[in-house]
Parts: sequence; structure tokens; C-alpha cells
Amino acid sequence: MAEQVNQQENVASNIESDAGKQGQTVMSETPVVDIPEEDTRPPRPFLYRFRGLILAIGAVVALAITPADLEIVPFLVFINIFIIAVYMRVKARRAIGDHTRGTAQDAPTLVTWGAYGRLRHPLYVSNMAIGIALVVLHLGINWVTIPFIVVLLLFGYRLAKLDDRYLEQRYGDEWKLWASQTPAFIPREIHVVGPLRSGKEAIIADTSTWICLALMVGLVLFRKIDFILWA
Repeated sequence: MAEQVNQQENVASNIESDAGKQGQTVMSETPVVDIPEEDTRPPRPFLYRFRGLILAIGAVVALAITPADLEIVPFLVFINIFIIAVYMRVKARRAIGDHTRGTAQDAPTLVTWGAYGRLRHPLYVSNMAIGIALVVLHLGINWVTIPFIVVLLLFGYRLAKLDDRYLEQRYGDEWKLWASQTPAFIPREIHVVGPLRSGKEAIIADTSTWICLALMVGLVLFRKIDFILWA
């Protein structure tokens, strides 16, 4: 009788062992599903998200207007403004990372060196200067030019304020200290050392902008040449 009981216990333990192994096998074969992390970054404001489209619409409107003559002195002045603005953009791109595309606003690092050690918004200043230079080179200096210049200045100013608001919320006292020492639009005479990429890397990282700018310059030249030939 004792032997039968032992045999039954052994059978039962073997069955439990086999069931445990089968359960382990089923669990090990269950596929692991990766759940993507939720994007907690704040959405970018409408004006910031569609800034490229808004500028493109403004450029189309400006190009639709008949070009005007420009004297040699203002022509040389605004050509130099354009060149300096492009140089400023490259300097700014050497200090910051890639473009923030998409619907979320992000700034992994508060950049306070390079061009951003001189002023808080070198990209917006360069963009406004490039836009104003192209408008004047295309339309000349007259009443038609003024609305475009005003819109460009207000547009750049508003974007800069949106950036300030976001960075202050994210970095708090660190941003406040930097902002108290660094003007928004007028550069100060100081050199702040920090990690910089090469000029070539900065230009490559900004390829889409250069393509759009080259297209805009080409259209302005085409309209100007067409105007001169048929005037």
C-alpha cells in the first residue's frame, strides 16, 4: 500500500513538473510588445509650426508685384546686408542642433555660447535681415515695400517672444540669468566659448533652408532681369 501511495505521489509530482514546464514554455513564447513612450513635449504654437508656409505665401505675394528700379548705393547696401545675414545664420547654426520639425516644441539644451552668447535670437535676426534685403532688392525703396518690412519685423519679433516664453518655462532661472545678460536682437561685444560644429557641417545641417533661399534669390533675379529687359 505504501508503495502505491509513493507511486501516485511521484506521478502527481511529475504531472505538476510537466505542467510547470509547459507554462514556462508558453510564457517564454509570448511575444513582447514594445509600447512607444508618450511624447510629453508641448505642442508648438500655430505661428511657429507654420512659419515656413507663412513666409512662402508672403514671398509669392511679393514676387507677384512688379519689380522696381534701385539706385546703386542702396543696392550695394542691401546686398551687403544680405551677405552679412547669411553669415550670421551660419554662425548661429554652428552652435545649435538640427531643426525642430514636427508638431512638438523641444530644446534639449539651452545654448548660451557662440552666436547665442552675443544675442538670444541670431537666427531670427538673420532671417528678418535676409527677408528685408530681398524685398528691397526686388521692390526698391517705396511705399509698397513698407508693409512687407513691417510684417517681417513683427513676424520675427513674435517668434522670438514665443521662444523666450518656452525657454523660460523649461529652464527657469538658468534662462533668466542668460536673458538678463544677453540682448534679444542687438549683439553685444563678447565671446562665449562652447561646443561648435564646423562651418561645413552647419551648412549641410541647414540644407533645406539654403535650397529655399537659392530658389527665392533665383526668382528675384529672374523677375528683375525680366523687368529690365521689358521696361
